[in-house]
Amino acid sequence: MVLIYYGKDTALKEKINTVLDRMHVNYIELGQNDLSKKLKDLVQKEEHALDLEGNSQIFMYFYDEKVDTITKIDNALKEEGIFVRHKAVTTPTNLEWTLQELISHIEAEASYFQKREKLRSLVSNPDLVKVSQDPKYRNLMSMCYELLEENDVPEKMLDTAIALIEHYPEA
Repeated sequence: MVLIYYGKDTALKEKINTVLDRMHVNYIELGQNDLSKKLKDLVQKEEHALDLEGNSQIFMYFYDEKVDTITKIDNALKEEGIFVRHKAVTTPTNLEWTLQELISHIEAEASYFQKREKLRSLVSNPDLVKVSQDPKYRNLMSMCYELLEENDVPEKMLDTAIALIEHYPEA
């Protein structure tokens, strides 16, 4: 089963429903009134929400679905031009969370990994003139590269590294 919270993306509802119906996937549509409910309760829900519009981006929760099924759903949605960035699968821990807690967690993770990717892009595409002529810039790029080699780097540290590179030499 798939739980779908459309949030700001209610315009995608019909396309998503068509894809899931074509694939014979059971789904429940969630809305604003479901945000405070625990996922373990929502997976038992039998009726679609009426208040589908919300403040977050679209979110899909895959309850008891196999990885290959999830991949097929994701690929079918992409073929329709629908890219769902915020997704989660069932874990014993997240079943105890509210829908809002899980959405917030997934959004925070997405933000963190976007920042890591931005820093990786900056480090991978340095100003070659500065690298060859400015030892401080070369050292900054080297330290940022090493930062990317670490796990669990605090998000604030990523923000600082990005700002230092983007505003060099003013920073």
